Amino acid sequence: MTQSSTLHLLDTPLPSSSLLALLSQHLPHSLPVLRRLQYAANFPDNGLGTTPYSHVLYASRFSVDECLLASHEKGKEHIKGRKHFAAAFVDLSRFPETQVWVYSTLEDYAVLLDPEADTGSSYTEPFGAHSLPEEEAQECDRYLVTLLRRMKTIAQQMPVELDLDPDVITCPQRRRQNWMEARAYLCLDLDLDSGAGSRLDNGDGDEDGDGNGKGNDDGNGNGNGTKKKKNNEEEEKRQQGPKIMIGSLAEIHRHRLRSPLYGYNVRMHKTANIPDDIDWEVCQKWLFRTEALNVSSSSSPTNKQQQQQEQQEQEQQEAVEKVMVVEKEAVMEKVEKVMEEEGLIWDSVRNNQQDVQLVQSRTSIKRQEDTLLGLPSVVIRKGPKGQMVAWGFMAVDGSLMTLHVEDQYRGKGLAKAVACKVMRDHIGDYGDDGWGAADVFVGNVRSQGVCRSIGGRVGWLLSWAIVDLATVGDAL
Repeated sequence: MTQSSTLHLLDTPLPSSSLLALLSQHLPHSLPVLRRLQYAANFPDNGLGTTPYSHVLYASRFSVDECLLASHEKGKEHIKGRKHFAAAFVDLSRFPETQVWVYSTLEDYAVLLDPEADTGSSYTEPFGAHSLPEEEAQECDRYLVTLLRRMKTIAQQMPVELDLDPDVITCPQRRRQNWMEARAYLCLDLDLDSGAGSRLDNGDGDEDGDGNGKGNDDGNGNGNGTKKKKNNEEEEKRQQGPKIMIGSLAEIHRHRLRSPLYGYNVRMHKTANIPDDIDWEVCQKWLFRTEALNVSSSSSPTNKQQQQQEQQEQEQQEAVEKVMVVEKEAVMEKVEKVMEEEGLIWDSVRNNQQDVQLVQSRTSIKRQEDTLLGLPSVVIRKGPKGQMVAWGFMAVDGSLMTLHVEDQYRGKGLAKAVACKVMRDHIGDYGDDGWGAADVFVGNVRSQGVCRSIGGRVGWLLSWAIVDLATVGDAL
C-alpha cells in the first residue's frame, strides 16, 4: 500500500471484503468491477479468477473503510457524506481478452443521453454529462488517472515470458504465445535501434493516412523528407506505450480522459476487432433484476425522505421482477414444447474441441479455449450426443456473453430462454445482489430486442479501449 496525507493507493492480489462491500453500495454502476472482483475472490485458483499477475487497485483521499462508513450513514445526495474513490481489476496476462476493468464514483452521477435507449433525453452531450459539481468530477478523474499510472508500473514490471502453472492454467502454451504477441501489440517491446514496434492503426503519421508514405521531400527540393519522417516515427515510438485493454469502460470516463478540456489528453485506440471504416463502437449496458435472487440492502434509512425514496426504488424493482417472472414463464413454456418436439436438451459447454470450436467460429471476438471451458454456460443441444444449437455464457465480469442461436433454430424463443436460464442459474456464482447485465452494441437491434423482452433496461453507455499509458503521467 502507498499512503500519504492526500492519497490512499492500494495494490493487492485479491479484493478485501471491505472493498467488495463498498462496491456493493454503488450498484448498479459498480457492477462490472464488482463482478470481476467477486469472480477473483470466488474462483482464485481456476486460472480465470486470478493468475500470478492479477492486481486489485483502489485510489482515494479516504480509506476503504471510511468510504464504506460514509455509504452506510449517508445517501449519495448528501454532499457532506460523499466520499469518492476509484477501483480496478488488472491482469495483463489475459490479452487478447480484456485486461482491465475500472470504476469510479463519477459513474453514479452520469446522465444517460442515448437516443437508442428511448430515454427522451436530448443528445447535446451524450458521453460527458453528469450531475456532480465539476470539482468533485475532477476529483474522480484524478483517482482514475492515479490507477492508470499504477497500471503503467505494472505493465513495465511484466515479464517477457509468463510463468504459468499447467495444473492451474488449462492452455499455458497458448497463453504464453498470446503474451508474446501482446508485448508487440501493446508496445511493451520497443527496440528503437532496429525500428521494431507496433502500430495500432495503419497509416498513422502519413499525410494522407493511406500508408503510402507520401511527403518524402522536405519542401526545399533536397529530399530530406524521408529522413525527417523516420526521425518523427522513432520519436513517436518513444512516446508510445505501454498499452492496456480496458473493457466495459463507461463512456463518461472515455469522454473526459481524452479531452484536454478536463485537464487530460489520454490517448485511446479502438480495439483490433473493430472494422477500419468504423471510428468507434459503443455498447449499451443492459440491466436485469433476477427473480431467483433476493434483493438485500445493508444500509438503513436515516430520514423520512430517504426511506420514501428507498421504498419507491424497492417497488420499482419488484414491478420489474414481476414482469420478468411472467415473461420467463411464458418463454420457458414455449421453449420446453419446442425442445420436446425436436429432441433438444439442456446442457453446458463440454470439454471437447467440437463445442469450443463451434463457439469460436460464431463470433468475431477472440474467445480463448480455457476461458470458454472455465466460464458458467448454458447450452441447448440436439440430443445427448448432438451438436449445440444455442448457447450463452456468464463472463468473468458477470455479464451475459456470446449469446447465440444457430440460424435454423431462430424465432423459437431459444435466445430468451438461454439468457434467462444462464442468469437464473449462475448469477449466484458471483454475488447475491440480484443484478444481471449484458453489453450490447448500439446497432445490434436483435440483441436489444432479446434484452428488452425479458425485462431489461439500458443503464449507461460503454466501450472497449486500448489506452496508451505513455499519456497518463509518471508511473506510480
